[in-house]
Amino acid sequence: MIEQVGSVGNKLNCRKKLLFIISPLALVHELLYNMKNEREKDDVHMKNVRKGIWLICCALLLLLCLLIAGCSQGGGSGAARQTITILSANYEELVPDQIAFLKSKFPDVEFTITCLSSGNLAAKVQAEGKDTEADILYSLSSSYASVLEKADLIRAYTPGSEYLPEYADPNNVRVPNGVWCGAILVNTEEMPKLNLPEPGSYQDLLNPVYKGHIVMSNPLSSSTGYFFLLGILNLYGEEAGWKYFEDLRENIMQFSESGSGPASMVEFGECAIGLGIDYQGIELQESGKPVKVLFAEEGAPYDNDTILLVKKDAEPSELLQDVLKAMTSAEGNAVFNDYSKSVLVGGVDNAAYPADFKVLDMSGIDDADKKVALLETWSEKFE
Repeated sequence: MIEQVGSVGNKLNCRKKLLFIISPLALVHELLYNMKNEREKDDVHMKNVRKGIWLICCALLLLLCLLIAGCSQGGGSGAARQTITILSANYEELVPDQIAFLKSKFPDVEFTITCLSSGNLAAKVQAEGKDTEADILYSLSSSYASVLEKADLIRAYTPGSEYLPEYADPNNVRVPNGVWCGAILVNTEEMPKLNLPEPGSYQDLLNPVYKGHIVMSNPLSSSTGYFFLLGILNLYGEEAGWKYFEDLRENIMQFSESGSGPASMVEFGECAIGLGIDYQGIELQESGKPVKVLFAEEGAPYDNDTILLVKKDAEPSELLQDVLKAMTSAEGNAVFNDYSKSVLVGGVDNAAYPADFKVLDMSGIDDADKKVALLETWSEKFE
């Protein structure tokens, strides 16, 4: 967890000021106590001294009361600051830039961003319900967002941008952020070492020559794994689609827990082929890593992630709505959308795609009931 903290210094200043006032009061108290026990000859003089000391004491007490009142209100800042809590299904290394952007817009607000996997994030919010401390859910896939919408745990808000119709939610509950696609990633050093041909299609991946060389993320824990599952079932139909995965399993080295697992393993030569995320492969390829991005001739599966407002008993504050507008503005999207394809009207993709690039039919990607049913079948067959 990366957290922005802004009130500690103000609390310390209040303590220093209180000590500055309390210390003289303690000395005055000791002086009065000693004087009470002394017998002085000049009673008139001592009465005047006592009167002066009492006046000083009263002034210090008044000052102390004013100071305590000021500190209880945050000393003018800090303690009265509001905190916005964000749960993210994206990568922790992105958090500093995201908090920097938010702080530039809302300098008096504290932001806490906690990163979890998509499955764990959704499960956490489902378990906590409206009692969750989270205010905003960021980068959760549309399929998980649909699950939360059906459970009445998220609500509509007014975003800061217009969206392409294929990604837009007319109700503005599942507000899109970016699009990521599935790709076949290969390690350009391991492939020739193992004398493996480059696969050009999903059918190619069934070739026994690839046995033990393919990594795919697990649909049970990864949105990326799920869109490969759904896309191929839509492509071949359920019966032939499930048969495809039964055959593919013979060549699978590992089902990774996260969607980033295949790209990472391909990068370091831990496997030769990974069914991974396009933008991760593109970044690795462009940075000179031994990674090549291939798109299956049948088409690429895809999904969009979201920025969601958690539904609670109280109405969302004006501040919270302003933060969401900032995150979903074109400027905010440039910070929070780290994917290669844009969801904005007039937006520009962050990478060049092949001229023959196409996508799979992803009907049902936002159907929560369908997802539950498919994952139950997956679990029965492969877990």
